[in-house]
Amino acid sequence: MLGALLVFAHSACAAAEPTTAPASTQATATLTITVKDLRNHKGQLIFGVFKTADGFPTESKKSVNWQVSKIDANTVTFTCQLPPGRYGASVLHDENKNNQMDKNIAGIPKEGYGVTNNPKPKLRAATFEESRFDLPAEGKTLEISVQYF
Repeated sequence: MLGALLVFAHSACAAAEPTTAPASTQATATLTITVKDLRNHKGQLIFGVFKTADGFPTESKKSVNWQVSKIDANTVTFTCQLPPGRYGASVLHDENKNNQMDKNIAGIPKEGYGVTNNPKPKLRAATFEESRFDLPAEGKTLEISVQYF
């Protein structure tokens, strides 16, 4: 059903600047994602960007960008620098700040979540394929609409 939806832990927020310049550097593009439709300002948002389905949407160590943010407005914007390519992104509204998605006894999420492209499957988690988008060299701005059950 909504099985392995979102269990989050904190990781690096953005690409680190190298201390010495490498022989060749890979160009990066700016990814900006605005999270909207939050039901309240409680807790935190946990945001992850993934290059593959492996680990999506829950494993910070398999993400290419992982951020945790407090909620101080009706929308929250995440920005990161990534090489141009194909990605999928997810967000969890972790209302009680326990770094995981809470579910009821039937396995239905009690906290909000969303992924890029905003698929809204009713009886299962959104897949990486449904969330995939292209990040061009000039960058991209997207929105994730959080859903609650």
